[in-house]
Amino acid sequence: MQSNKVKPKSESHPKTNTVCCFENQVISLCQTELESFWSQLPEEVIERILLWLPVASKVKFKSVCTKWKYLLQSDTYYSRKYQIEHAKQPWFFLCTTGKFSCAFDFQMNRWHRMPNPAIPRSSILAAAGNILCLGNLVADCKVLSVCNPLRKALKQLPPMSRVQLIHKTSITLHKDEEVHSYKIMVAGEEQSVMSTVINSRVYRLYTEIYDSRNGNWRMASNPLPHAKFGSDPGVWCNGLFYCITEMPYGVVTFDLQNGAWTELGAVMPCSIATPSLVEYRGQVILIGRVVENNQTQKIKIWQLQNSKSAGTSLLTWAVFQEMPSSIFSKFTAPLAPYSPLLCSAVGDWLCISTHLSLCPLAFNFCNKTWKWLPGDPLFPGKRTFHLLGLCFDPVSESQL
Repeated sequence: MQSNKVKPKSESHPKTNTVCCFENQVISLCQTELESFWSQLPEEVIERILLWLPVASKVKFKSVCTKWKYLLQSDTYYSRKYQIEHAKQPWFFLCTTGKFSCAFDFQMNRWHRMPNPAIPRSSILAAAGNILCLGNLVADCKVLSVCNPLRKALKQLPPMSRVQLIHKTSITLHKDEEVHSYKIMVAGEEQSVMSTVINSRVYRLYTEIYDSRNGNWRMASNPLPHAKFGSDPGVWCNGLFYCITEMPYGVVTFDLQNGAWTELGAVMPCSIATPSLVEYRGQVILIGRVVENNQTQKIKIWQLQNSKSAGTSLLTWAVFQEMPSSIFSKFTAPLAPYSPLLCSAVGDWLCISTHLSLCPLAFNFCNKTWKWLPGDPLFPGKRTFHLLGLCFDPVSESQL
């Protein structure tokens, strides 16, 4: 009778044991490196990461460590969470020709590099929300494009009816019944005519408006014949477009609803040079240099005010703020006497730069304080003659 022998338990293969041991070491090493990585991150960075977690994940993350539990329960955390959810902070967009532009993020206190759309012979002309308008300012241009640089979306618009050489371009956003649309205003000439008698160029300006809701251009009233547009991009405020004119300096407005141009009835400040316009909370703001007592230069900020006298309205530029002399000296030291100012209102900040500024300057409208921004990635070698300071909103809901 054969006895049933109990088979010995199979022993693990040495090679298998080695592999398992190696895997455990790798996992342990990865966990150690991951823990080391998180422990080396600044508390501010960890806090910003935790801000974007869903609610269910935040509950779990409180049990990771005491430090994270403290962060998720701190007043600072809830304050910044409120800012993210209720206060959109646009970027100061400094754009030029070349491979990239840059945008300053006030919440992160840093510059972001943004690749420019690769469209031959085109550059950025205007911005609104997260939409950029592109075209050619130095040659004939009947076709414009719009793009969202963050989403890498690009759309070519249909040709304009008459404008061939652009003098002024601007874009404005609209929201009707949850539909986010935009309109583009272009003022320019159809063709240039050389007068052989006086050997000068004679041109006639036209205005065209593009509406993204129907995808068509329409003609509007012609710009004022005596108005020569300056380099300032202009601003939209309460349905009106304001822009600087030159020789002499002045301001003209364009009413989008009726498509008419009007000269602003406000006398420009005395001895103003290199003026620029921005819009802040429904107010038109003017920035420029002035010379006082024939020698003292200053940079001042004015606010457009509408006062009533004897039953009539009177538009005036009232001084709002003056740049401190110590900041003015440092800001203007590398500049030529009439270097144009590049200005844009971004949230509660007024950003000021020039072609030669190492660091842009920012003025806070609320507490009336000044501060220097970090040097931008474009300075000095990446800047070109076509340098603009605009406002860009990365979280805008506008669609191409």
